[in-house]
Amino acid sequence: MTILQLFASLTPVLSVMIFLVLLRMPASKAMPISMVVTAIAAVFIWQMDTTLLAASVVEGLLSAITPLTIIFGAVFLLNTLKYSGAMDTIRAGFTNISADARVQVIIICWLFGAFIEGSAGFGTPAAIGAPLLVLLGVPPVAAAVVALIADSACVSFGAIGLPVLFGMEQGLIQGGVSMAAEQFAAHGGTYAGYARYIVMHMITIDLITGTLIPLVMVTMLTGFFGRNKSFKEGLAIWKFAIFSGLAFTVPAWIINYLAGPEFPSVIGALIGMAMVIPVARKGYLLPKTPWNDFAENDNQDGVKLETTAKFSQIAAWTPYIIMAALLVLSRTVAPLKAWLSGFNINWTGLLGTELKASFATLYAPGAFFVAVCILGFFLFKMKSPAIKQSIGVSCKSMLPTIISLGASVPMVKIFLNSGANGAGLASMPVALADMLASSMGAVWAWMAPIVGIFGAFLSGSATFSNMMFSSLQYSVADNIGMNHTLVLALQGIGANAGNMMCVMNVVAAATVVGMAGRESEIIRKTMPVAIGYALLAGTIATLWGGF
Repeated sequence: MTILQLFASLTPVLSVMIFLVLLRMPASKAMPISMVVTAIAAVFIWQMDTTLLAASVVEGLLSAITPLTIIFGAVFLLNTLKYSGAMDTIRAGFTNISADARVQVIIICWLFGAFIEGSAGFGTPAAIGAPLLVLLGVPPVAAAVVALIADSACVSFGAIGLPVLFGMEQGLIQGGVSMAAEQFAAHGGTYAGYARYIVMHMITIDLITGTLIPLVMVTMLTGFFGRNKSFKEGLAIWKFAIFSGLAFTVPAWIINYLAGPEFPSVIGALIGMAMVIPVARKGYLLPKTPWNDFAENDNQDGVKLETTAKFSQIAAWTPYIIMAALLVLSRTVAPLKAWLSGFNINWTGLLGTELKASFATLYAPGAFFVAVCILGFFLFKMKSPAIKQSIGVSCKSMLPTIISLGASVPMVKIFLNSGANGAGLASMPVALADMLASSMGAVWAWMAPIVGIFGAFLSGSATFSNMMFSSLQYSVADNIGMNHTLVLALQGIGANAGNMMCVMNVVAAATVVGMAGRESEIIRKTMPVAIGYALLAGTIATLWGGF
């Protein structure tokens, strides 16, 4: 691969970094520019087939429908709760648990967010958790940052284990045969048994890396967004933060050991909340004085919030309870899952190519959000003006997101589908990863999770990162004598970390808190955490052995 081709393969990453992060453009401007630059590099340097490029853009536009419906649904639910007055009750309930914003962040994003991640995936945890924090008084950008950071360790088990059970399995298949077939015999003869073993390595590493996440969240909250800009104010609750980290990671480890990777996030989060909430109520492991001292106004949109609760806690939480129930049932009850999936829209043979796309009309969380919102109109006896305001504000807030994702997803599809080219090269991500493997094999313990981050950063999905790079990771392990299982675990951990900073998740989080246009600020905060998380995992793996 020539220097020019190397730069072409890096175009999506470099353009996003330059326009979004360095020049601080809003995603609605940065992503269309990045898509155009990537398309030019793909055609003129990578010599990508132009028909395939056009089909990739169409595929990307169709694929963007699912995340857009989820984001709209999350924003719609937030506004329904806000304009009905139910959010005031929810806010009062969390204040009754603890008036400390650091504690609220851990319970909502780390524990409740893990439950939502295990149920649905799709970036839903940040879309639900971040708006909740805003209504509790956390500055919008801060809410987006901590919600994204929290959605990391639990992603191993996201959407009922999809990143490993589907993404990694598909990524290991070449020519219809799994590269890891030899590993299956030692683990029950099936991929499912080997997947449990891979995830056991991931969650064992996360007993350290994942357990530290709540502490990282609260120190960033106070250090970057507190009035005093003091990291010490976050470290002051280190005992509670570490306890909360272990309250999820230890049950998740046990559940994966006993039952596999489908339910550690769902059950582990419920166990964690059952342990942490009583401790928070009693003030154990916490300083005597609660912290809630932000440097920024908590109500950025100018909406006047009621100070008195109109509903009971059970009534106010009913939409979230129903939402969680729908997510779990639709993923675990086979007949219901099959019925909902029967309404999927599928497009095949896009522009005469083999590319295809689909939209899960009823199975995707977006449909559940909208249904729950309509139910909320009746449950909260909302009047016509409040309903119209909820719908209108939600629709208006979506325009920048439609532009951002309408450009970023096609850009990713061009990048991924670039294997059909006149330069005789593999697709851009594979060629780039091959180059990294050949030049940095000696330090692959640290590079393996970085490759995982790279995949998730561009595709917006830990599942897709594992699909893209599991075969490469396995091949590198073969070539330089690494432990196959450990390197696949590092790929998965890196893919999890990439969720913190991938454009799709950042755009979604910024949108639901009303901060579309400040995506660069969010990425600059989450990127160092994602990289640090991955490098710490690599260090632990190296000390563990097998490298």
